[in-house]
Amino acid sequence: MDASVLPPPMALALAANFGSVERWREEFIAMARTPGGASNSVLLMFQPREGTLVNQQAADPGDGIPILAFDKQEDIEAFIAALDWNPVYERYQEAVHAASEPFGASQDEVADALLLDVRRAGAFEQAASMIPGARWRDPAAVGHWAGELPTDREVVVYCVYGHEVGRSTAMRLRAAGLKARYLRGGIDGWQSAGRPLAAKPGKQGATS
Repeated sequence: MDASVLPPPMALALAANFGSVERWREEFIAMARTPGGASNSVLLMFQPREGTLVNQQAADPGDGIPILAFDKQEDIEAFIAALDWNPVYERYQEAVHAASEPFGASQDEVADALLLDVRRAGAFEQAASMIPGARWRDPAAVGHWAGELPTDREVVVYCVYGHEVGRSTAMRLRAAGLKARYLRGGIDGWQSAGRPLAAKPGKQGATS
């Protein structure tokens, strides 16, 4: 499967939840080829309470939100090859936004928090600056570094615009027992408001 055909935030979401896009594909196909069961469908589900994506049989979706559905009577290989990821990503984005809305932090609420830059690796690599005091963490590996964070301190994460990357990362951290929120508007909103920026490590100068 060519991950380049996926919208980058969708590819990141699959990597963060399954280890890689390919691992998601392998698991989804394995479920689709499992005979019997109470359901003829396999779903890629968003779980609002945990902020995670899971594959599951469709018999009992619980409170999950279907992002992608496959009928077992179809050809799974052909289904994935012809899949248009844009509406899948739109459904994922809508689900994340709805579930994460209560966890937004304003620009005035980051001063005393542990501030984490969770822009996608590619976006961070191309950037020249970050919010002062922030540390970058790869959102695709949130499951690995979440346990390193203090549980007794407020954590605020930010991405570029405050959309699903920052929001879903904050939800994953909250599910891990952390006091995490996401920065509304992301670093773009921060800069538009005239807030100071610091040079990214290895870059010269800073902007304000």
